[in-house]
Amino acid sequence: MNYRELVSRGDLHYEHTVKRSEGGLPIGNGRMGSLLWTSPSAVKLQVNRVDVYANDRSTNSFNQRHLDYAYACGFVDIDFVDNGEDAFQDGTVRQHLSLYDAMATIRGNGVGLEAFAYDHSDVFAFKVEDGRKNPQGINIKLKMLRPAEVATKNHTAVSKLVMHKDVMILKQEFREGSYYCSSAVAVGISGRGGVIRMNDELGGRAPVADFRVSKVLGQPNETEMRLCIRPETGNFEIFIASSATFDENEDVAASAIKQLEAARNAGYDRLLQEHQLWWNEFWQKSYIFLSSDDGSAEFVEKHYTYYVYLMASNSRSGKYPPNFGGMLLSPRGDFRHWGAMQWWSNLRLYYNAVQATGHYELMQPYFDMYSGMYDSCAKAAEQQWGSKGIYIPETVWFNGVDELPENIAAEMRELYLLRKPWEERSEIFKQYAHNKHPHESRWNWKGHEEWIDGSLVYSDKSWGPFGSTTHMFWNIVGIAYHYWNYYEFTKDLTWLNKRAYPMIKGAAEFLRNYPHLRKEDDGKYHLHNTISGEKYIGGKDTIQVMSALHGIFPVLLKASNVLDADQDMRPLWEEFYRNLAPLPRSDHPEAIYKTKEKEEPVWVGAIGRVLDDRQDIATDPMRDFILCSLETASENPDWFKTGKATLAYQRDRLGGDWGKAATEMSSVTVMLAGMGEAEGFKQAVLAQLECVNAEREYCYYADTGKIKYYDNRLTVREGVNAISAQRLGNVAHGLQLALCQSQPGAPGKEPVINVFPAVPDGWDAEFSLWCHGGFNVTSSIRNGVIVSLSIESTLGGICRLRNPWGERQVSVKNGDRESKIFSGSLLEFETLAGEAFNFIEMEVK
Repeated sequence: MNYRELVSRGDLHYEHTVKRSEGGLPIGNGRMGSLLWTSPSAVKLQVNRVDVYANDRSTNSFNQRHLDYAYACGFVDIDFVDNGEDAFQDGTVRQHLSLYDAMATIRGNGVGLEAFAYDHSDVFAFKVEDGRKNPQGINIKLKMLRPAEVATKNHTAVSKLVMHKDVMILKQEFREGSYYCSSAVAVGISGRGGVIRMNDELGGRAPVADFRVSKVLGQPNETEMRLCIRPETGNFEIFIASSATFDENEDVAASAIKQLEAARNAGYDRLLQEHQLWWNEFWQKSYIFLSSDDGSAEFVEKHYTYYVYLMASNSRSGKYPPNFGGMLLSPRGDFRHWGAMQWWSNLRLYYNAVQATGHYELMQPYFDMYSGMYDSCAKAAEQQWGSKGIYIPETVWFNGVDELPENIAAEMRELYLLRKPWEERSEIFKQYAHNKHPHESRWNWKGHEEWIDGSLVYSDKSWGPFGSTTHMFWNIVGIAYHYWNYYEFTKDLTWLNKRAYPMIKGAAEFLRNYPHLRKEDDGKYHLHNTISGEKYIGGKDTIQVMSALHGIFPVLLKASNVLDADQDMRPLWEEFYRNLAPLPRSDHPEAIYKTKEKEEPVWVGAIGRVLDDRQDIATDPMRDFILCSLETASENPDWFKTGKATLAYQRDRLGGDWGKAATEMSSVTVMLAGMGEAEGFKQAVLAQLECVNAEREYCYYADTGKIKYYDNRLTVREGVNAISAQRLGNVAHGLQLALCQSQPGAPGKEPVINVFPAVPDGWDAEFSLWCHGGFNVTSSIRNGVIVSLSIESTLGGICRLRNPWGERQVSVKNGDRESKIFSGSLLEFETLAGEAFNFIEMEVK
């Protein structure tokens, strides 16, 4: 495979200026990132980091939606024009993002630059060229995000511009109570002379005359510093470093300077060589190559490759994942629609497709964040719900959940568990809740706020203690399932013991001990008063939470058996799982939606009454926790039959067009590929990438009207400054399942590899993807015929392969050994670590 040629098919290339900053070229190293965009005279960027948060779980200063902030550290403009022709104009500008080298190139009228985010420290490196006949001074501007001092109730944000020798520095400090976070951006050049300027205290100009002493420049209204570079033909280098800390005793500016000086000493060319080596090796881990006569396959492929690039640029090496809305790419400051918290239903869409790429390192920030909040979530399970295990809210701060005063916790339990009428909330509880952020799941019953006579007034959402996410619990299991999947891919027993098992057990025990779970007259355990997907408010056996229960308990039992842990608990867990109520179906007497008598039953959202009076079918079991996929037919034919009936019912409701269901967050591509629906998958994946349903989404309005997506394939469906790649994550996951699945027939069972289960007609494909058990599968299909298939066993163990040629005999060759002949629908054989197997269909005599 020519990896450079393949990956380059996904490059971005513009021969125009972008109309808005959101359309810029994305670069990042997983901790620090930015878009690069042009104005007529300048190239601009905003330095963003995953570990910069203005506030945390303890805040009482941000009780309005969308007004908390995070991630951004400062603006940098590289201004090429003092007085002359614009540098970047439509028709002459050339902008290119090489995915293979992870490098942006921008060329204009006589000027240009290359840029990348260095992979071994937090530095942006630029090589700038001025080839104009009459070169002009180039000014690098370092700008604050806000005025130098801002107070929001008990919260303060202080920014300072500092020069240290020939380096410009912007430092931010955020404080509220005992909370502290600080960031610094340092900017310096190499290969050209320059001078730092800014209005000084006397109103004049302050050149850098003494590099021996660092000093703070300017009055509080000074928000910009400039590094003015001497006019000269030729090249020079710019380095922009950043750092962040939660430790008040750490010198964050010194950390940024240290990284900058190391980069300058190494030089641009050496950094570039190391950077390219890392990325070129990165791309060899896995790949997908597609082609078709109508171009649809190539269109999907380039978006898939771009998704992999974005994940490596936005989620690597840091202790926290990027925010789902904006990632490391927000260009308009640090206010984002939907705020700074993580919304798991959105965040998961970025991570569902990562593990099949084999780039397990990209999962670590996600795992580090959720493991880091374990203790606070264990306390929340007890305080808020009177349960055990861990309660991870659907919408949660980066460091978890704040501990409640005992009187507030006691009243919250009574209210949220419906033991105390909502109208009888105490004034103390109302005031405590008033100061809390309405996006946080705990307080999500708060309706939209408004100012009346100088006071901020909330209504509730008319469902009592229920909000859109207050009683949503499937996300806890979804998070734990990602941990389990990591073990299934890597077979890392230390990981299972130290990281995964506590999350799996914590999620299961929270639901098992939830006070509204009880065994009823039918001998089954039923769960009352939950929420599923921000709907079916207060329902019984809501589809998502029941899917979660059916998904997590067999996994818990398997994990405890592998680790030989909690032997005393296994009988309790087995009894619970054995008597768990079934997933809600339309043939239940109390189903919220009933099919007609002669129609096949389908899955529905809940049984019993729901407060939002919603009637609907549900496809969740085919999207989450591997409850229903092609392999389910062998383990649980009844579930598979219901899944197929549900798909057929939904398809008919859509008039046969799955594209109508393919919105930004929709996992319809995942569902259809997982169930082997090739043509439905093609409809959905193309519609999702083209954003054909954008009119039903709240996209951002630009001067040209409603935007579906920008030049860089990203959307702003989530709102201002909340750039999103969610649809790309959905497409990537669905495409992987269409090409290669490694699903068990039921949760906790042994996975089976299935190649090309949902490839659309007319698509040729080749892939190398990773499967459960550490198996690397490489295969190709041409004109509907599988022409090659090989499997490398990196960990050893039993390989189970669904025979891609049906029941026909298959020759399996292991290196120089004699071929073995297998037959039947399931091929099962022992492997040793490092062995590779080639499969060939035997000719029919």
